[in-house]
Amino acid sequence: MGFSQRLTVRLTAGVVLVLLSIGVPFLFAFQRHLQAQRVEALDRATTTLSQVIVGSLANTMMSGDPHAIDGPIRDLANQEMVQRALLLDHRGRVAVSSDPAYDGVLLTREEAEICSVCHGQDPGRAAEQAALVLHGGDRVYRTMTIVPNEPRCHACHDPARAVNGLLVLDLVSVSGDAWIAAEMGTTIALGGVMVLLTVAVLVGLLRAMVHRPLQAAIASSRKVVEGDLAARVPPATTCEFARLGSHLNRMTDHLARSLQSLQVQSRQRQEILDAMDEEVVVLDAHLKVVAANRKFLSLPGRDQPEGRGCRDVAGREAPCAATTDDCPVRRVFATGQVQKAIVSRTVDGGRQQTVEIHASPIRGPDGAVSQAVEVRRDISDRRQMEATLAQSERLSALGLLASGLSHEINNPLAAILTTVEGLQRRLQRDPGVSPASAAGLHRTLGRIASAVQRGRTITHRLLSVARPDGDARSLVNVNEVIRELVLMLGQVTRRAQVKVELDLDGRLPPLRGDESRLGQVLMNLALNAIQAMHPEGGEIRIRTRSEGAAIHVELEDTGPGIPQESLARIYEPFYTTKPAGQGTGLGLFITHRIVSEMGGTIQAKSQVGRGSRFALRFPGSRERASA
Repeated sequence: MGFSQRLTVRLTAGVVLVLLSIGVPFLFAFQRHLQAQRVEALDRATTTLSQVIVGSLANTMMSGDPHAIDGPIRDLANQEMVQRALLLDHRGRVAVSSDPAYDGVLLTREEAEICSVCHGQDPGRAAEQAALVLHGGDRVYRTMTIVPNEPRCHACHDPARAVNGLLVLDLVSVSGDAWIAAEMGTTIALGGVMVLLTVAVLVGLLRAMVHRPLQAAIASSRKVVEGDLAARVPPATTCEFARLGSHLNRMTDHLARSLQSLQVQSRQRQEILDAMDEEVVVLDAHLKVVAANRKFLSLPGRDQPEGRGCRDVAGREAPCAATTDDCPVRRVFATGQVQKAIVSRTVDGGRQQTVEIHASPIRGPDGAVSQAVEVRRDISDRRQMEATLAQSERLSALGLLASGLSHEINNPLAAILTTVEGLQRRLQRDPGVSPASAAGLHRTLGRIASAVQRGRTITHRLLSVARPDGDARSLVNVNEVIRELVLMLGQVTRRAQVKVELDLDGRLPPLRGDESRLGQVLMNLALNAIQAMHPEGGEIRIRTRSEGAAIHVELEDTGPGIPQESLARIYEPFYTTKPAGQGTGLGLFITHRIVSEMGGTIQAKSQVGRGSRFALRFPGSRERASA
């Protein structure tokens, strides 16, 4: 605060001005009073002196020696207070003078300044006139005393004249002025001392009673503004500032409680936002980030997002609308209503991600939309599940169709096979057919029976796929299941230019389990390998071996391999690295579950560019029995 703006300075200046406004008129009045007293004293002195001189003059005139008074009049100039003495006759000529410059001089009322004291006055007034005048640059007190023409003077003077002469005395006024100046100086000095003492006392009182309590309140308020809510105004004496400090402290306490409550509420709101599994971000009208939850901040490059644009924080890979006009947050500020959007993008080397965006308005006190809350929810798994469910429905319908079709095909195949067997028996009994023709017909009917039997085998396999899983367990020949799988996938492997090599252990013990479920496991692994090598083609090697009572099955391909970051997730449901529409993400999940239910284990090893290998281990029948 500037020096002139301080309360102590302004109050002190005001008091000084008040004192001066009172003291200066008092000094002028006091000066006039002193001057009046001085003039009164001079008037008394000159009146007495003039009366003495006029009486002496009358006595000398009556004694017949009129010039006897000349010497005393001239000697008056030697006195300390008398500057000059002039005796004028009735014509205005100086008869006697203590100042030689005036001897015999005729003084007229128009020319002589000495005459200005009396002329212009009423002649009938007092016989004397007195005034302070300037004469020759000196300040003198001049008295004019009239010498009257008394009856006793008529013997020598014309009785018709009222005045015989005039006595003029000039008394020195310098000593009186010096006394007045000294008195005024003393008075001014005393007044100055009084003003200084008043100012000092006032400043001391102001500092003790106003400045210090006010500074304490200001210092406490400054600390509160800077964030120190523990600052308090020290207790003062019982005055208005004590009440002010008490109110400031109460206000600070209330502010601290309110701020603490707001902090608790803000922390609770942030904890609620952080508990959400979706990305939540609050944006202002300029799409600048105001707040965000932990899920939003956990993604790379999103630290300290406050004040930055949402696209700058989220980066180019953010799930945003294709154009700014489609941005749901912009539509919220434009319409004031909740807006939704679904955005799809390709991430992680081809995986399709679908994000659902909800934008809701936050209104200010005036009802206008001041901010918007954007919630981003990854619905890729849900979309994948919906597609899987749809695919399951289609597979279920296909299973029902395959079951009905298998029954419809089996009936005519059974009739054909029965007819072939009847023809074969008839040829054996018919003697009219030559042996050569009978042999040829037997070969033809055998081929027909073999083809019919092959067709029945295919329909039985379709039925086994369409039939619901059961808990039927039997001794399964693993090598035979692998051979049937290769026959069933023959057309698929030829079309995909994939060569299948088998290395089967003939001494492999039987496996106690469900043949159809084992076939489903091997088919899932084989189809994954074929699809991975399409369309370049490649090779699949299937090996079996026994290790004690355990059975080992390995399926290895020469495909592109699986990245290491995906290898740990291949058994997760709905996780797939295949392009959209070519996989459900359930094949390996189901495979892992079936193997686990059969008491086995599955391990995957892969190297990008060098293929993949899946190793299955099942407990043999003896190992299971001993367990």
